[in-house]
Amino acid sequence: MTTLSERLRRFVVSCVEQLEATHLPGFTVPRVFGGHQVGADVRADLAYTLGFLREGGVTTVAGMSVDDALRAVLGSLPGDQVHTFFSYRVAETVRRYGEFEGNPLLAPLTDRQREEIARACDSRGHLEFLATLPRNYAAVLARCETARASLGLPVDEAVLDDLMSRVTAMLTENPDGYLDDSSGRLGRFDIYSIDIYLFAEPLADRLGPVWTKGMRNAFRLAEEVAARNGAAVSWGRSGGALAQCITIELAGLAARTGLVGSRATRSWVSRAEDAFRHLSAWFPGGLIAAHQYRSAESYRGTPRRLQMTLDCLGKLAEAANGLGGATGHRPPAAERDALTWFDEPRRAGVWTYRGRDLAFVLPLVSGSETDYLAVPRNPGLFEVPVNSDLVTGIPFALHDGERYVPAGLPTEVSKPPGGLGITHVGWIPAGHKEMEPHLRVLGGSRHAEYRAEGRTLHVEETLGFDTAPQALAFQVTEPVGRPLDVRLRAGEGDLATCVDTSGLSEYRSYWGELPRTHQIDLTPGTRVRFGWSVTPLLRVLSSCHGHAYDASLYGPLAGRVAAGRLPREVLAGDHRALDSWDQLHVHWPEGMNLPCELDRHLALIEGLREHEVRIVWTQHNLVPHDRSPGWVPIYQAWAAAADAVIHHTPWGMGRARARYRYGAHTRHHVIPHGHFGGLMKDVASVDRRAAERSLGLRPGALRFGVIGAPRAEKRADLAMRAVAASSRQDIELLVLSLAPGQVPPDDPRIVALPYEMVPRAEYNRRLATIDVLIMPFDTGEMLATGTVADAIGLGLPSLVSSWPFLTETLGKAGIPYGDTERELTACLDRLDEETLRSAREAAEALKPHYDWERVAELHFAVLEEVGTAKL
Repeated sequence: MTTLSERLRRFVVSCVEQLEATHLPGFTVPRVFGGHQVGADVRADLAYTLGFLREGGVTTVAGMSVDDALRAVLGSLPGDQVHTFFSYRVAETVRRYGEFEGNPLLAPLTDRQREEIARACDSRGHLEFLATLPRNYAAVLARCETARASLGLPVDEAVLDDLMSRVTAMLTENPDGYLDDSSGRLGRFDIYSIDIYLFAEPLADRLGPVWTKGMRNAFRLAEEVAARNGAAVSWGRSGGALAQCITIELAGLAARTGLVGSRATRSWVSRAEDAFRHLSAWFPGGLIAAHQYRSAESYRGTPRRLQMTLDCLGKLAEAANGLGGATGHRPPAAERDALTWFDEPRRAGVWTYRGRDLAFVLPLVSGSETDYLAVPRNPGLFEVPVNSDLVTGIPFALHDGERYVPAGLPTEVSKPPGGLGITHVGWIPAGHKEMEPHLRVLGGSRHAEYRAEGRTLHVEETLGFDTAPQALAFQVTEPVGRPLDVRLRAGEGDLATCVDTSGLSEYRSYWGELPRTHQIDLTPGTRVRFGWSVTPLLRVLSSCHGHAYDASLYGPLAGRVAAGRLPREVLAGDHRALDSWDQLHVHWPEGMNLPCELDRHLALIEGLREHEVRIVWTQHNLVPHDRSPGWVPIYQAWAAAADAVIHHTPWGMGRARARYRYGAHTRHHVIPHGHFGGLMKDVASVDRRAAERSLGLRPGALRFGVIGAPRAEKRADLAMRAVAASSRQDIELLVLSLAPGQVPPDDPRIVALPYEMVPRAEYNRRLATIDVLIMPFDTGEMLATGTVADAIGLGLPSLVSSWPFLTETLGKAGIPYGDTERELTACLDRLDEETLRSAREAAEALKPHYDWERVAELHFAVLEEVGTAKL
């Protein structure tokens, strides 16, 4: 099996080759791309990526040597247009071949080209802007100067020392090294509290313990708050694909440096594998899709699409080199309910909740833009619009045409178990990354009490205003493929509704579209209280979606379970659609449109594992009805893989567990088969006499019936012979289960029809002619029969063999006859109305126990117990 390092490198090469074939012929960078001018940053990132590939042992890309490709890219650089981040990327790429003077990579180029490259490495012109640039630019320029020094280019050591002093001061102002990324030290902590240390690694020797301590804390923070899709941090800027890249970069640094130890490194490699699996689909044709059906922040908008593509590919190529042969080990999912402080005196931090059934982070940081608000975050579950003032997940007020939101650092924070209490004072204009002092503030407050319970997040809100706003609202957005049960407790005059937002560009998160928003229009006032809760629906694929059993089971669970059909492409081997589902409910493995081929079933099981879809198997059968021996190892494979197995009776569970080796993790449950009375309501309105005439039946007879498909264990022949041997002339037998080639006895009391699948209305019409069912089953390879669902649904008495499934399911509604033809004949001959009446009453009494509402609730408890891995 290939290592993650090899997969990453192959992926980068593939993307670069696709780009060369479509947009960068001969590694010539266009001047315009998608209607936008292409800057020198694209050339710098392309060179940076090619340099990492060359360092990783790749010598040829798109039919050209990497060295020649690099010369083509670097030789076209306009030096005066390259600065800061892109300066050091050019310098470090050139340095892989040696110092600038006599550099073999640059030797074939002209003097003018080499002069432009040297100018591209030089960002000293930005030193005078340090006071106005973002704080991390001190580290950017320090890295530029360090790279220039390594090339042997002239560097002013006093300037470099000053830059390093600035970087050291920046990284030590917080006791844990967390970077406050805001210009005014207002408490904006985000992904750059991690990325600053990745970025500063080339300065590690100069920073010494400052970098080592901060980098270890960055690892710890990412471990605490990372999402299951690999996003290192799920709030703030540089999210989406970039957040997933950082996780992969962390794994590469861990493997390269040994900074966190071998055990933790293997865990990081596993996290990186998850991140890469989700990220790799973002590069159709080699070009990043971060701007399609999802959103990147405005700073990285569509004009920078080509640059962002190469930026990400460079990160992956660098990580591949660091990972080497490192392999992953997925640690058990650890539950967490903790508040991590970035700056406790100022109440800046992040609440991480990761329970068995729910997970999210809730940041307490500065900023009134959607990316920084104190709302739950979890890609694929709790998502918000990007870089926007379109507030979701937190109340907002509208006044004089502007949105106001409780933002900035909270004034009070309490941390009860499983919950969080926060108070904000003042309502700030929404949409600001920096909380400038001149912003107009509405007087008031917001206090929220969060409580996580099972799969539900409950929130109680108390809002206050000095003067009532013109409008007040709250909304929760629903991600693609993740239906939510959102409960909004509205008071008198409030209006709760759900709005279709599919296709609207403003309703897009880093990860995808937000096609629905659940909103409440609150009555404005100076004091408003309301509550809301969010429960993600369990998403369950069924192997027999639409079947009467499946429809009866999942109908009562609508609103709590999103049920769907197993996609054809998944059965064909394309498992990507499984990312949108939590569980697969298997009923009959032979009914999944897969052939009787063990390898095909094992491939599906492996796909379910890879995409973390848990398996629930209702084991209706011990083996398929066709008895093909090839199905036995397939059943065994599903038994070993199932997370939960549902049996219809205790006897059936014992029989199945004696036959198959289930996984050590498999949980077993007994849940009865629901009755089908709901499908047979029109039986009471059938004209029985007309139905009897059409079937050639005698009116006035006590009619017995054998129904359902022919089975090896279903002895319709025994029932027919027993009736033929009976002395009673007032009885009649209707057999709807005649197997091909089976010939009934020549007896006017027996009417036997070849088995056929008929429409429900016709099936019900036939059932309307039957007074008593006969269930002549041998104890063979069957675990259950659905005919009991008809017997209970119709309230019919049944003559039953000693097959344990019948006796356990029907109880007193079953009249035992024994097992032989003679015993059945004797039962028929002595059968009286009192016995039938008692069994009929018992059958009616069973209906509540086998009602689908009750059966569905029992199933829901199992589905809840199995839960989801996608948190």
